[in-house]
Amino acid sequence: MARSHRSAEQLLLERFEEFFRAHYERLSLYVARRVPSAGVDDVVATSLVVAWKKFATTESPSLPWLFRIASYEVANHRRAVRRFDGHVSLELVGDAPTLNSTEEFDGFEVVAALQRLSELDREILQLIHWEGLSRNDVAEVLDVTTNAVNVRHHRALQHLSNQMAPATIFEINKAQNHARSNPATNKEVLP
Repeated sequence: MARSHRSAEQLLLERFEEFFRAHYERLSLYVARRVPSAGVDDVVATSLVVAWKKFATTESPSLPWLFRIASYEVANHRRAVRRFDGHVSLELVGDAPTLNSTEEFDGFEVVAALQRLSELDREILQLIHWEGLSRNDVAEVLDVTTNAVNVRHHRALQHLSNQMAPATIFEINKAQNHARSNPATNKEVLP
């Protein structure tokens, strides 16, 4: 009996190792965009510890499930930093993904406009456009309905548009049109 129990544990460990290898890089990037570099490894590690504890009882562990765990750990990290520092500061960490185009658009205005958005608006835009998650996956990460994600995404895009200068919006549209004309770079990009 102990032998079959041990092999079940071994199978669980192997499944988690496979899950870990498949999602570690994306998890690290997700956390790196939300936490200063000094705390990334700690947040990733605690996220994986929590994931391991819940792995056996989770029906279908997925990347959005892991991002949801990490979002709680990011929040815990931010609270710990605020308690330690004694003050709150707004900081956008991580780089915006490149548009893979030859256009001269550096994204500085978009990043500056993102910093002026609410945390919820930023999170919706980052999950969809930077992390490349589907609306269904974002709904799983945020524990809301897909319809709520669609509405929040639409509002977040409006808020972002309101924060940017018209010339910047023109540059983004021009970069999007270039990306659409090149099938190799056909990805969803910011507004």
